[in-house]
Amino acid sequence: MPLLKNERYITVTDNWYPCYKGHKVKLSLGLYFFKNYYIKLSAWGADDFGLEIEENFQNESEAMMRYEELELYFRSIPDGINKQWFREQGFKPF
Repeated sequence: MPLLKNERYITVTDNWYPCYKGHKVKLSLGLYFFKNYYIKLSAWGADDFGLEIEENFQNESEAMMRYEELELYFRSIPDGINKQWFREQGFKPF
């Protein structure tokens, strides 16, 4: 269960096996705790293909500061991009 979580959908130009209706993928940004704090920023199609960035933190204050930074980035991810764009931004296959 996330401590904080945001989700939104964006339109993409390629197939995410499959995409959500309207050729969209779901973006998620979450702050979690399991043995340590971690943030996961992910983009997922409607089934089992996703690309993610995960960062780990030793304390909650560092994790919260980074979450706030990533939230601005999360909100700025544009429509009309593809899997290659995410890979170029450092996202890795799940």
